[in-house]
Amino acid sequence: MKTLPLLVFALGLALGLTQPSEAASLRISPIGIDMSAAERAASMTLVNTGADPVNLQLRVFKWTQVHGEEVLEPATDMLISPPAATIPAGASYTVRVARQSVASVQSELSYRVFIDELPKPIDPHTLGQGVAMVLRTSLPVFVVDPNAYAKLSWKVWQDASGVHAEAINSGLRHAKIIGLTVQPEGGASMVFGAGLNGYVLAGAQKRFDLQLDPKAKPLVAGTALKLTAHDGGEMIQESVHVESR
Repeated sequence: MKTLPLLVFALGLALGLTQPSEAASLRISPIGIDMSAAERAASMTLVNTGADPVNLQLRVFKWTQVHGEEVLEPATDMLISPPAATIPAGASYTVRVARQSVASVQSELSYRVFIDELPKPIDPHTLGQGVAMVLRTSLPVFVVDPNAYAKLSWKVWQDASGVHAEAINSGLRHAKIIGLTVQPEGGASMVFGAGLNGYVLAGAQKRFDLQLDPKAKPLVAGTALKLTAHDGGEMIQESVHVESR
């Protein structure tokens, strides 16, 4: 089975990760699903707030992080129903995601649901219609033991492209990194983004990059840093040293 780099879906992930899913005329709730290992299915509601019907294609992918890179594969153990839908103007629609079987999980299972708005048919008799812009959004789905937790360790270094912070998650639950910041002792804070920076999946690693002004004072290997962020509602505060690379 051919894997699909998550980079292919960068636009959809940006919508799905950084804000409530409300773009064009489609509103989606919730914007992410957490299922316990004992649950078989969950649902989300799609609302068409526009003046025209919207046609959608829905797909679910198995989501992993391999050597720090995001990878998607068509899911075989999770279904989405229906796989396509037409929602009239002003109407709401319920979509279900369901596991093929309910079984205990040793580590968290992670998926992404992609919702694509299909372009309207082009009338060949109408001139000047322009390019049809369509919506793609992506939402995370997790299946996990409710008692599992993330366990993060961090590395920070600088090279010619900027400052990099890498999180290694040896726990059994994902971490949702928000507001990642590093600050040298007596120096200015380096903010990787005030909102959602991204996810570190269970048993995986993820690198966060910050491009700096070439005139900024470089970090010196061995320098102590204060690293702060949030994992959902949990505060992360670590003391790390700049590594030499």
